[in-house]
Amino acid sequence: MGMKYLIKLKYIKPAQLAVNREQKLAEFYPIFEDGTLGRVEAKARVFLPEYSDFAKGLGFEVKKRRMITEDDYAYLRAMVYGVVMGVLRNPGDWRRLEERVLEMEPIELRYWASKFRNAYWKYKNMRKLMFLARRFMEVEMI
Repeated sequence: MGMKYLIKLKYIKPAQLAVNREQKLAEFYPIFEDGTLGRVEAKARVFLPEYSDFAKGLGFEVKKRRMITEDDYAYLRAMVYGVVMGVLRNPGDWRRLEERVLEMEPIELRYWASKFRNAYWKYKNMRKLMFLARRFMEVEMI
């Protein structure tokens, strides 16, 4: 049995969008081999059903408020996609973001996921993650 990863979906006050979408706060956790839950690695506003469809496509086991996987790269892709999705308000941009995240090489995927995780651990603040997500969009030209 290897490492597992969990994404919890919680209530978040809805932001104004051009289209009506259900919004949740996604919290990203590792689950260790003995079953203990690690500390939260990032938090992000995600929009449903697009986010849950993306997670299903990566192989996550999706339940109502929980998503679980054993695939490291699927977890990292879901984290990067979720954090950046939170700053994109136009649903048309979500598709381009999805394509970019799916084509990322493992090294750049690990780089961005670790940047988001380290910023969250240092500041415990979603605003810092949103700042980094905007830098991601500049670098990746989304």
